[in-house]
Amino acid sequence: MSKAKKILLFSLSGVLALGVIASGGSYWFVRHSLAKTDGELILGVSKPVSIVRDDYGIPHIYASNERDLMFAQGYVHAQDRLWQMELARRSVSGTLAEVFGEALLPQDRFNRTIGFKRMADQLVAKLDERTKEALQAYADGVNAFRETGPLPIEYTLTGAAFEPWQIKDSIAIGKNMAWYLGDNAITELFMASSLKKLGIDKTQSLVPGVKLVEEGTVSLKDGDARKLADLMHASRRYGIPGEGLGSNNWVVAGSKSATGKPLLANDMHLQLGAPSIFYQNHLSVSGQYSVTGVIFPGLPGVVAGHNEHIAWGFTNLNPDVQDLYMEKPNPNNKHQFEYAGRYEDAIVIEETFRVKGWAEPVRGETVITRHGPIITDIVKEIGLSEQSDQPLALRWTAYDTGTGNEITAWLMMNKAKNRDEFEQAMRQFTAPAQNIVYADDQGNIGWRANGRIPIRSKGNGMQPVPGWTDEYEWKSYIPWEELPHAWNPPEGYIATANNRVVDDKYPYFITYNWSESYRADRIREMLREKAQLTLQDMQRMQGDWKNLQAVQYRDIWLPILKRGSWNAAQQQALRTLEEWMRDHPVDAPDLVGPSIFHVTLDKTIQKLFEPQLGPALYADFLTTGLSLISVNELFTGKNKNWLDGTGGTVEQALLDGFEEALRLLEQKFGDREEKWLWGAMHTVTFEHPLGAIKPLNLMFNDGPHPYGGSSVTVGAASFSRKQWPYKVVAGAPWRFTADLSNLKASEEIMIMGASGQLGSAHYADQTSMWLDGRYKTMYFDEADVTAHTKGTLVLRPR
Repeated sequence: MSKAKKILLFSLSGVLALGVIASGGSYWFVRHSLAKTDGELILGVSKPVSIVRDDYGIPHIYASNERDLMFAQGYVHAQDRLWQMELARRSVSGTLAEVFGEALLPQDRFNRTIGFKRMADQLVAKLDERTKEALQAYADGVNAFRETGPLPIEYTLTGAAFEPWQIKDSIAIGKNMAWYLGDNAITELFMASSLKKLGIDKTQSLVPGVKLVEEGTVSLKDGDARKLADLMHASRRYGIPGEGLGSNNWVVAGSKSATGKPLLANDMHLQLGAPSIFYQNHLSVSGQYSVTGVIFPGLPGVVAGHNEHIAWGFTNLNPDVQDLYMEKPNPNNKHQFEYAGRYEDAIVIEETFRVKGWAEPVRGETVITRHGPIITDIVKEIGLSEQSDQPLALRWTAYDTGTGNEITAWLMMNKAKNRDEFEQAMRQFTAPAQNIVYADDQGNIGWRANGRIPIRSKGNGMQPVPGWTDEYEWKSYIPWEELPHAWNPPEGYIATANNRVVDDKYPYFITYNWSESYRADRIREMLREKAQLTLQDMQRMQGDWKNLQAVQYRDIWLPILKRGSWNAAQQQALRTLEEWMRDHPVDAPDLVGPSIFHVTLDKTIQKLFEPQLGPALYADFLTTGLSLISVNELFTGKNKNWLDGTGGTVEQALLDGFEEALRLLEQKFGDREEKWLWGAMHTVTFEHPLGAIKPLNLMFNDGPHPYGGSSVTVGAASFSRKQWPYKVVAGAPWRFTADLSNLKASEEIMIMGASGQLGSAHYADQTSMWLDGRYKTMYFDEADVTAHTKGTLVLRPR
């Protein structure tokens, strides 16, 4: 755990927290702030609105007009998730230090520089009226909750004050989501450090699939790139998404469906925390539309799900939509930067930060060049180091707020009745760039890689480039019509899983950081296994733990490992690994094979890359997503230059990695191999932001739970390779399967529950089902909702 996080955790009004617990008053605080789910309230609606809660506490909102619908959605989000929304808002606005103290000041400074709030302020004036009205109604609903009852217990524990919700709060949270799903500037910072340490030839051998340029060698002081990368990671830690990224989606045509109509499946891989980063809700406007699915708390509408006619879902395209530009300041004016032979004035924004416990505010400035904000000055301003030699400016597609935005897009998707209307909505979805799959009740299936992807004049976005010349400018974006897409393909299905979705003939560069195709290949393998697929098949696939990486490495690893000189215990472990790789390569929690495989792989990666990178740069390497790409190129012989001059070989690294893995397993779990179960060292804990403080962890957290899967299985459960035993940091918070022959039979499951309020019966009532791979019906038909009603709250006009 980082020093900053430790300070944060122990600054969360621990004395007050313990005092409340010790006095027994916590029960009253918790129960008193639970959602009101029955009766009537007089609030700011124009006509009565019914909020029906089902068996799982999920709200089904019935309104006569869209304004009242969005008001009620804001109200129920505040009822169930206001503290989660508060943390997200404070993260993106750079105001965490006001509540948590100086430990979060660097994060506030960074997030102000990136400018989530700045983008939101710019976008508010450009919104179309319908989107602006929806956002205002949502904000009004959030604020109306404050009038009706007490705040969640976390406000009491931390001393935080609630400020009225605003339109820009929701927009900024949406932009943070775009940051998380397209922040490849972290990779560029790693490349900058590698270029400085190793030079261009050796760094080029690390990424043989792209061509690096000499001009991209940055003069950064040692450690500055790492400090910036840490801030980039943390910028998503206290907001909506957390660590890890991925997703699966696929769609099946009626010709391959047992019902004769399409089937759709989606599971987005994001943070697994308490509460879930998603919120389930069903929204209905009488005579207009009805839509159900999930949304990020703090935002209106439904981002993924289905309405009466269509279903849709997302995976990340892993796009390269950020570039770092080296800037040359005027030695006589730090706010001017050279471009095309002359100096240009930068935009300078004065920033003020309030810090808990400090009498005076802290002041700073954000400097914005033609390319974007200077990010390297932060490390000096917040006292992490002296000024870097080389100013770096960040260009990002999300800074282009001219046309389209994701909130308008999904609000349009919610109402779309057919392909044409859905495609009009997709045109508005500019950031983050995503793979969107679609199915409708007319039998159509489709997929489109959607969003703004830059066309570069020169370079490929893998390293910082000169900003004082026009050689490396973005020329434009890939035209929407030319983005990869498919409609009603002859094979009868489409699947994406963050994998490469174009071939070498595609004329534009999208990214180097495609995920390896293990999950996508396994999905297609399972789709081909049956002629007629069912909704239950879709769900079985979402939970599948077959490891195609192990299948690929089987004939590479085993001959090498069999040449080693092993003692009896090591020989037995090798037999166990061989039997698993050959007969049952599944990352199941009750098997030993996956434990030996994954720890061996980790130790082998370390032995292949750490000696040249060094411990600190190797740790950065593990956070970029390059490690699995690079090790695969070494194992398969595509990379023949990385080990030149080192005296090392892939074979020896694997032998040493296997030996060290067995030693670690024995040290941690004993010499009895049957104790080396994957579930013993691969666990998931749904951790609340306050749950790292004892004894609050006992109140707020759920877990640890033994769990299967890995980052390469369809049933994904990603873990950090920097921590062992492994802690699952990302997976599918929500699994969704839709049957277009009978949409009311569609099913879902989510981690934790609808409520983020400790003490609610719905705080974690879906977790056991999620762990077991079970699903629940998405009650959609009014008769089904009525049959499962547990409470009805009616909002009436004043």
